[in-house]
Amino acid sequence: MSLVNIKKVNLFTLYLVIAFLAFVVPGYGQDSEKAELVTDRPDQTESATIVPKGSVQLETGMLFTSDSYDFSGTKVTNTSFSLPNNLFRIGVHERIELRVMFLEFGKVNSKVGSTSSELGKGLSPLAIGTKIKFFEENGFLPETAILAHTTLPLGGADFKPEKMGYDFRFSMAHTLSDNLALGYNVGAEFEYDALNSEYVSSGVYTLSLGIGITDKFGVYTEFFGDFAKSHEFDAGITYLINPMTQFDLSGGVGLTDEANDYYLSTGITVRLFN
Repeated sequence: MSLVNIKKVNLFTLYLVIAFLAFVVPGYGQDSEKAELVTDRPDQTESATIVPKGSVQLETGMLFTSDSYDFSGTKVTNTSFSLPNNLFRIGVHERIELRVMFLEFGKVNSKVGSTSSELGKGLSPLAIGTKIKFFEENGFLPETAILAHTTLPLGGADFKPEKMGYDFRFSMAHTLSDNLALGYNVGAEFEYDALNSEYVSSGVYTLSLGIGITDKFGVYTEFFGDFAKSHEFDAGITYLINPMTQFDLSGGVGLTDEANDYYLSTGITVRLFN
């Protein structure tokens, strides 16, 4: 399918097809009464785990990014701040969750030499999607799920896209030991380029190593980016306040000129109705 025709894709139909495949592919359900708290933050690697059926999991936090470059001999620094980064995950089946991202307020500033200006502020676009479990981990076969989202042309005037955006990724995870886990994603994102009146795509990847220090403390390291040019490294810590509440703190640095110089993030995850 060409990128020009991606705007004709019926995402609802795609979700139905994926859901059908999820039911016919062999797998095992979750015991929601014993399901541990598994989050999709703070790292960039989306987990392959589904929230338990009937549960609502809120993953929220703040994000600060900074990026500098040279423009005709003048240093330009762009910074952005967003709060809260809301992700609602709703368990509708043992192998399916719905995902909603909205009510995120963002602000972007730019400093050119000694002159500062505001590039934009307001609500980020609304995004809806799903995560569907294909396989539980079984030997060399990793725990596997697929995620897909649609970004709607809604939100504040400064951040509202002209047309819908799309993304998908496959998420895989391996348990290496009692306190060591490997997670990785591969997928693509499609955004509308209003200047050239066409959709552009980028392939994305993540690779994360999680380490359980104690029953409550965990750390991770990760590489992520797109396949073409942007690559970053980040690391963070998590603390399980109680079985259904987790605090996190993370930060990352760019490894290539196209990536952000650095970012800082902190947040909390709470699961309800479990």
